[in-house]
Amino acid sequence: MIFCRGLETRRKLKEEYDLKPIAHVRLLTGQQRRSCTGNLLTDSYYCFSYKKHNGKDEGDFLCGEHAATSFLELTGHKKIPLFDPLSHQGTLKAGKNIDSISSAEKWNPIAKQLYDAINLLLICWGSMPGQALRDISEKLLKYKNCPPFPSQIKAVNIVISKDKKERTLNQMLDELRIQNKSLRQFDFSLLTHVLKEEKVEKTFFFKY
Repeated sequence: MIFCRGLETRRKLKEEYDLKPIAHVRLLTGQQRRSCTGNLLTDSYYCFSYKKHNGKDEGDFLCGEHAATSFLELTGHKKIPLFDPLSHQGTLKAGKNIDSISSAEKWNPIAKQLYDAINLLLICWGSMPGQALRDISEKLLKYKNCPPFPSQIKAVNIVISKDKKERTLNQMLDELRIQNKSLRQFDFSLLTHVLKEEKVEKTFFFKY
């Protein structure tokens, strides 16, 4: 696991690794995550990917808003709007000044459904599972007004199929709703349509 407490430590990490922000999500009731600083995260967090220069060491790590802002400044990457799966507004602590995803952003509707699905997996599982999803998330953010490739949708479908409890993504969300009544309903119909067109027998976004 990457350890990132302190500005000097983060500077050294920036020199050793290619660091990219790939998600920015809020924590739900009953959830806690461990930051790369060692602190316990209870509100919202960033997920960064890392890949060592000229090496095979790669993965992802989580950090709170303070460390994330530091990494963004060091690497020159832009902030990622907060992905909040709850339906009501003003759920974050006062004074946080955190951007939320605006409906005015020009997302391709299929890309938006796939991006939502990846963020929800991060919320459900607590980590970005595998390099494939890290790469897809990065590309979706970069080319948000373009439809994703069918291969990208298939890849996310396969990742969901690896759930230890053999749940669809909608089933995972139903479990989260037990403690989070205001969790939004998410639409994955465009993704399942693509999978049907590609002759994929099983979808794990939800069963059709």
